[in-house]
Amino acid sequence: MNHLITECNDFIKDCGLSYAFCGGYALELFTNMQYRTHSDVDITLFAEDRKSMVDFILNKGWDVYEHLHFASCLRKITGPNDERALNCYYLWAIKPGCSFFKIEPIPDENNYFNFEILDKEQKNFDFIDLIFNTRKDGTFICNKERDITRDIDKAILYWENIPYLAPEVILFIISNPAYMESDYHREKSNIDFETTLPFLSEERIDWLISAIKKAYPEGNNRLEQLMIL
Repeated sequence: MNHLITECNDFIKDCGLSYAFCGGYALELFTNMQYRTHSDVDITLFAEDRKSMVDFILNKGWDVYEHLHFASCLRKITGPNDERALNCYYLWAIKPGCSFFKIEPIPDENNYFNFEILDKEQKNFDFIDLIFNTRKDGTFICNKERDITRDIDKAILYWENIPYLAPEVILFIISNPAYMESDYHREKSNIDFETTLPFLSEERIDWLISAIKKAYPEGNNRLEQLMIL
């Protein structure tokens, strides 16, 4: 198992909140194999826990940032009551002196920073991508607009004591055409699909097919891979 998984879980396990590894590391926990490099560590939490998670991370001595895509910069979150932070879909938790980023303050812009990612692969545990999803009535909301859900006990699985997002939920997320068309995501998404599909049970495959059909009634290229199983 990659040391980043165990180090991250040891760091976060006492937060008292529901969390789970997601992205490529979650698929490695499910398949119990390491099959590609990973650009970072992704953790999913629930939206109502944003404030508590920000407080937890800051008390650990780490920094929390909002990534502003439109400006290609970071805004530092100075406390758990930061109003904008409480509405972000995701936040970046970064340990001071992080080896993965070069972060510099923007002159005359209080709490705004330029950043540069220094490596294609995160090698040290000094960065977490915090992603905030939603739940309702015991279900994990996969797509609110299309009412696509997964029971929490099926959406969050465990490898020993380490929680991770179920593979069919991750494969549903990366079935979004944005992942298939993105130069950054395409190759990794294809590897994840091809590697993970043989490990899925019939029930997981059936859910995934149904979810993709419901989300993309006009069609989706991933269905071709799934229908031949």
